[in-house]
Amino acid sequence: MLGASGFFGSRIAAELAAAGIEVLGPERSESELLDPAGLSELIAAAAPAAVVNAAGMTSPASARANPSACFAVNAGGALNLLEALRQRAPGAQLVSLSSAAVYAGSAPFDESSATAATTPYAASKLAMETICGQYRRGYGIPVTVLRCFNLIGPGEPSTQASSEFVRAALAAGTGGRAEVEVGEPATARDFTDVRDAARAVRRVLEEGATGTLNLCSGKATSLAELAALTGELTGVDLTLRGSGTGRPASGLLSIRGDFSKLRELTGWRPGITLEHSLTDLIESLRP
Repeated sequence: MLGASGFFGSRIAAELAAAGIEVLGPERSESELLDPAGLSELIAAAAPAAVVNAAGMTSPASARANPSACFAVNAGGALNLLEALRQRAPGAQLVSLSSAAVYAGSAPFDESSATAATTPYAASKLAMETICGQYRRGYGIPVTVLRCFNLIGPGEPSTQASSEFVRAALAAGTGGRAEVEVGEPATARDFTDVRDAARAVRRVLEEGATGTLNLCSGKATSLAELAALTGELTGVDLTLRGSGTGRPASGLLSIRGDFSKLRELTGWRPGITLEHSLTDLIESLRP
């Protein structure tokens, strides 16, 4: 597994290990993805039945700041990994993580919905998906692309809105008041608990499901609603102030996915509510 020390990667590794699946791989995965020779040696030594690639650049803001680095690891790294698999373990299944950022148009999005490279991050993920498709069709490598929507839960990066809201509420204290500035409070996203998402990856591997699959909850929650729920759970009057910057960089005010295909192939469905996710996040961040 690549990216086992990250927010999602660590949960995937724990989920697989709990199911009795041996998990091998380096923690500093971005450097390995950019080293074709070393990656080839790693694959040869591990002789994996499957590889989960949870490494790469995951921050759209970092991608905007350094597009070349984003493309190098997200697209170029995927190519290096696929080539290593083709040469050293052609029968191994690859699960590669993409993003709902690739979608365009109006929600809800299924796997046949239109895509667009509206940001450097989305472009790097679409390039990765194209490369995966080429190796799946051209070399017969079993590849699964999971288009992950917003993940939430304990251990999430401090830059995520849910974490920012919780930290502001905890700083204010029960009965206090807090205000957080956001671009547009009406921005709505599809949140899935990271533990549910890790379970989905396990089910994909167990069932050998391939192709492009949405990993999402099927529900959209606005930032305003997320803040209100956070305030309710912490006993804080938490309000949002719009910065007036308008729509998100993706241009999509609302993102909601359809996970029907994933459910049909693996039997997976989300089981952890947004309230449960936020409650656990709050407890994990309490001083």
